[in-house]
Amino acid sequence: MKTCTKLLFLLLITTFFSCRSSKELIYLGDATANENIKGLSSSVTEHILEPGDILYVSIKSTNNDVNLLYNPESTMEANTGQSYMKFTTPSGAYLYGFEIDKAGDVKLPMLGHSKVSGMTQTGAEQVIQKKADETLTDAIVKVKLLNFKITVMGEVRNPGVYYNYNNSINLIEALAMASGNTDFATIKDVMVVRPTAEGNKTFLLDLTSKDVYASEAFYLHPNDNIIVRPDKHKSTQLNSQAYSLFLSSTSVLVTVLGFLLVLKPF
Repeated sequence: MKTCTKLLFLLLITTFFSCRSSKELIYLGDATANENIKGLSSSVTEHILEPGDILYVSIKSTNNDVNLLYNPESTMEANTGQSYMKFTTPSGAYLYGFEIDKAGDVKLPMLGHSKVSGMTQTGAEQVIQKKADETLTDAIVKVKLLNFKITVMGEVRNPGVYYNYNNSINLIEALAMASGNTDFATIKDVMVVRPTAEGNKTFLLDLTSKDVYASEAFYLHPNDNIIVRPDKHKSTQLNSQAYSLFLSSTSVLVTVLGFLLVLKPF
């Protein structure tokens, strides 16, 4: 019985020291009500187009041939009721989108080459709009990025690759797309791995602090990898049930043995 008691005491001590404070899982825990939190400007957070990016380009005008050429999804919508579906898959984007070449140009039917690398989506839209106005009547141009994908892995509920179809996305939004972090996550050291021309650059962000808004990695870039690390006590927490079952079984065994020794005739 003494051995079982010691083991149970050891389990209780281990569990006590491995317990986490709820504050460790609170986002922006140092923020207060009615506070203006400083962050990066919108001009910094919007993605700058580069060679290899794939664009969705829509041009609508009074010319029906142009409308069919640049907006084939309108016919598909009439036939199937599923507009734009072919653009929202990796294979669809690759087959039907317009890729920026190594020179930084996008080649469009009837309009030829347009230099868009180094611009935002809005800037590229304005360049293509100007070119369309030279040959088309009442043209309306829309440009979207199709290959803005991010990978979220580690201590999140639904790890995977996610596509963003807005001009920008931040780290908190990316974690929400992955259904949030697990109870074993540490949000004080979330890693963002960003591919650059010089190699993969890493950032560690503390999501419990409002200062995270000022980090250059808070607003994500295409192909960023987000890694949510596990808490250092995760293994202890996961094994606590096994320890508890083992000690319970040991306790029952010791009790039974003690009872049999009492009943054993001398």
